[in-house]
Amino acid sequence: MNLTSRLSHFAEPLLEFGSGGRHVDVRFGLAEYGPVDFNPEDPRTVRIGIVGSRESAGKFQEWLSFCENGISAKKSRQPNLFPMFGGSSSFGPFRCNFEADQADVRSISSNAISKICMIEDDAAAVDAAVQAYAEELQSIAERDRPPHVVVCALPVEIIERVSNMRRAADGEDDVEPEPSEEEDLGSSARSKEMKNFRGSLKAFSLRLRVPIQIVWPTTYDNSAVVKRRLAQHSTRRVQDEATRAWNLFCALYYKAGGTPWRMIREKRDFSSTYMGVSFYEGVDRRSLKTSSAQLFDERGEGLILRGGTAKEDKSNRQPYLSSEDAHDLTVSSLKSYKREHGNYPARLVVHKTSRFHPEELEGFNKAIEAAEIDYVDLLWLPNRSPVKLFRDGVYPPLRGTAMRVDDARSILYTRGSVDFFRTYPGMYVPNPVMLHAQRKDTSSWDQTIRETLALTKMNWNGTQFDGASPITLKAAKQVGEILKYVEDDQRPDPRYRFYM
Repeated sequence: MNLTSRLSHFAEPLLEFGSGGRHVDVRFGLAEYGPVDFNPEDPRTVRIGIVGSRESAGKFQEWLSFCENGISAKKSRQPNLFPMFGGSSSFGPFRCNFEADQADVRSISSNAISKICMIEDDAAAVDAAVQAYAEELQSIAERDRPPHVVVCALPVEIIERVSNMRRAADGEDDVEPEPSEEEDLGSSARSKEMKNFRGSLKAFSLRLRVPIQIVWPTTYDNSAVVKRRLAQHSTRRVQDEATRAWNLFCALYYKAGGTPWRMIREKRDFSSTYMGVSFYEGVDRRSLKTSSAQLFDERGEGLILRGGTAKEDKSNRQPYLSSEDAHDLTVSSLKSYKREHGNYPARLVVHKTSRFHPEELEGFNKAIEAAEIDYVDLLWLPNRSPVKLFRDGVYPPLRGTAMRVDDARSILYTRGSVDFFRTYPGMYVPNPVMLHAQRKDTSSWDQTIRETLALTKMNWNGTQFDGASPITLKAAKQVGEILKYVEDDQRPDPRYRFYM
């Protein structure tokens, strides 16, 4: 490994917002310019449905009203890291009204919740909780004019039961707010039972064609507490109320069909599309399948495709696609792109977290050749880099720091100290991303690094822009946690907003 390679620092990529406005930060860009699809002649109203207990549904409605006039910024030495939330009205950052009609509010009875909590078997309790929410979701979806998105406001009792957290070890419970669906239910720390609840409920909602947003009471109720096992959860951070509002309303806006921001493609650049490939284990735990999340860079719309059953490499136990399945997945992706844009992209970038197997390469290249795409980058990004860089002082390297290792590899810090925040917003020493190119028709590594950094900012489930993984891989993995609960004969909705 050549460690004498040149170090570089890449400036924070700009994002595009309303009226062509540009900014490096999601929240400041939205506050100043509004969302990229904002049309002052046709302002948007996001209609929200709510399902929960009488208490959780009622308190979420109260918080929704409270947010209309905005939420003050957290007192901090880093004001750019904790900006105020400008409100959920047409004068706010999303330039639209978020409304919940009482006819779209459904309550699960306290008696039903008590019965769920009394079920001894964990799997049966999860099934019962999913069924309770599914019935109310279906009644909302079958209305003549259903809402754009439905919030599932979970009561504390349901969370503690389906998270299997009501029997804390030695009585040591940690208590802290949960900021967003992604952190609540998408982290590696959540229990298997909670994965089952979220995945099963999301899979059911795919049939209804109405996106859902799962929300914990600690998002909208500062007095709510959720018991946690101290040993497992003492490192989780509490987000301030303005940040929680930013994240939630951004997710609601996107799930309702809006596009908050998008990547910038300069006129001289080729039209590109990015595809992430990830593998997930079936519910039976005996089969590996693949999911693909394709992100349209110009519109910010994610397209979901389900691939075939994966194989396992006997030498390293890494999953991979057969040549035929890799070919079919690529063909399906490119056809979907063509239906959306009227033509194939000039350039295709494929991301994986494991090395491309020779069979995969054969299948990908065959499909690409048939589509006459001349520029292709096949990159694999392992979960951890074997190399770290160190910087003088107490702060880690700047986000955007990159080092060219050799012709086929580069290191990139997607997490790190951020100039705009004037701090490092993380808790641990960040691990850089190692980019391995197994096919790279783009001659410049600089372009590859810049767009990888930009893809980490395309997560509409949060508004702090320093994501660790490009959305291609993040989305593909996230989708797999839901597709495992979708029957093989059911065609899953291709829109990413139903899975995030």
